[in-house]
Amino acid sequence: MMPPEIQSAFPPRPVDANKRSVGVVTVVGGSARFNHAPVIAALGARAAGAGLVQLVVPDAARIAAGALVPEAVFTKLTATCVPPKADVEVVGMGLGVTSNSEAIVSRLLSGAGGRFVLDADALTVLSGWYGRTDGYDPASGQELVLTPHEGEAERLLGWSRGKVAADRALAAREIALRYGATVALKGPRTLVVSADGKRVFENPAGNPYMAVGGMGDLLAGVIGARWAYLKGDPFLAVASAVWLHSAASDALVAAARDPSIANTAAEIGSMRIRLEAAAAS
Repeated sequence: MMPPEIQSAFPPRPVDANKRSVGVVTVVGGSARFNHAPVIAALGARAAGAGLVQLVVPDAARIAAGALVPEAVFTKLTATCVPPKADVEVVGMGLGVTSNSEAIVSRLLSGAGGRFVLDADALTVLSGWYGRTDGYDPASGQELVLTPHEGEAERLLGWSRGKVAADRALAAREIALRYGATVALKGPRTLVVSADGKRVFENPAGNPYMAVGGMGDLLAGVIGARWAYLKGDPFLAVASAVWLHSAASDALVAAARDPSIANTAAEIGSMRIRLEAAAAS
C-alpha cells in the first residue's frame, strides 16, 4: 500500500508528454573494475520512467550498455569530459576513487547549478574532502541528493560505524545539515531526510532479498528518474523513489511465491519495475 505522504509524487503522465518533458537523466560512472554499475543505474532510471537516459561511461561499459540500454546517448568518461545536459545527473556508481574520479566529481560540482544524485564512490570522494570538517556548501542553484549506506555515512560524518548504526535518524539528519542535501540513508527501513532536516520519511517497504550487489545502483537511477520527472521538491522525489524501488522488490518476492500474481507489479522475465502498477497498488 502506498504511504499517503508520497501519493502526490505519482501524477498522471500528460497526454502531450515527450521524452524530454518527462525527464532526462545523465548517469556518470564506471571504471575498469566496475564497468557495469552505471548501466544498472541506467536500467533503474529507464524503468522508473525517464524519457531519456544519457550514459557517461568508460569504453569497457559500452557493450553491456548497448545491449541493455540501446536507446541511451553515450559519452566516453574521461577526467575532462563534459556530460550532456540533463534534468538530473546521477554520479558515482563504480567510478572508483582515483585522481581521475576526484577530478570528475570536482568538475561537476564546482560552482555548478543543477540537480545531482551522488552515490557510491562520489560519496567517498565527497567525504574525503569534507567528512571531518564543517561540510559542503552547495553552489547557488545546486541541489544535492546523497544516498549513503551506513559505511558511507560513517565516512561522510567522520563517525564510527557503531555510532551511525546506533542512531540512524540522527546520522541521516546530520548528513543532510552538514552537506545541504536531501539524504537517503539506505538499509532496512531506509530513511529519507530533507536538506533542512525537518522532514523524515521512513520507508515501510522492502525485504532481505534486496541485499544483493547492484541494488543501490538501481535505486540511484530510480531516484534520478523520479526527480527528473517531478522537477520540484527533492524530498518527495527521493521518498517516492525509495518506496517504489522497495515495493517493486516486494512484488517480485510475492510473485515468486505465488505465480498467479506475477504480473501485478513486475515483469519477472526482465525484472523491470512497472511504475503504473506499483503506483496504483
